[in-house]
Amino acid sequence: MCQELNVSKGSFYYWFNSKADFDIALLQFWRERFTENFIQDAEAGKTSKEKLKRLILNCIENLNNESRLEIELNIWAHQDAKIGSFVNAVYEKRFGYLTKLLKDIYSSETQARRHALILYSLIIGVELFYQKLTQEELKSIFSDYII
Repeated sequence: MCQELNVSKGSFYYWFNSKADFDIALLQFWRERFTENFIQDAEAGKTSKEKLKRLILNCIENLNNESRLEIELNIWAHQDAKIGSFVNAVYEKRFGYLTKLLKDIYSSETQARRHALILYSLIIGVELFYQKLTQEELKSIFSDYII
């Protein structure tokens, strides 16, 4: 890894005691940047609909910029049980927050869960789409939820 990044091992170990420490720092950065910060930003909305809109727009804005990290971490989570546990906890938090917002919007818990599954699946799907989608295309895909 040091060779690929063109840094010395001494530089790496100055910041991290081990590869495991680096792994933990990377996972914590990912959780903070793409889950905690997204939720914190969404919470600035006054209603659940406003919060949902803020959350979706934040996801759209970051899909093309950061989705590679998301994909790589997902692959890593399937190869390492400890990493998988961490990543799954983040996914559960994201899905739980999304479901909570939708429970305030839809009249039944079944509808809220159904729409949470649709939205979460859409986000994953556009990350894996064979070509990069424009911001306008992404907003069009999610338009029913950002009104």
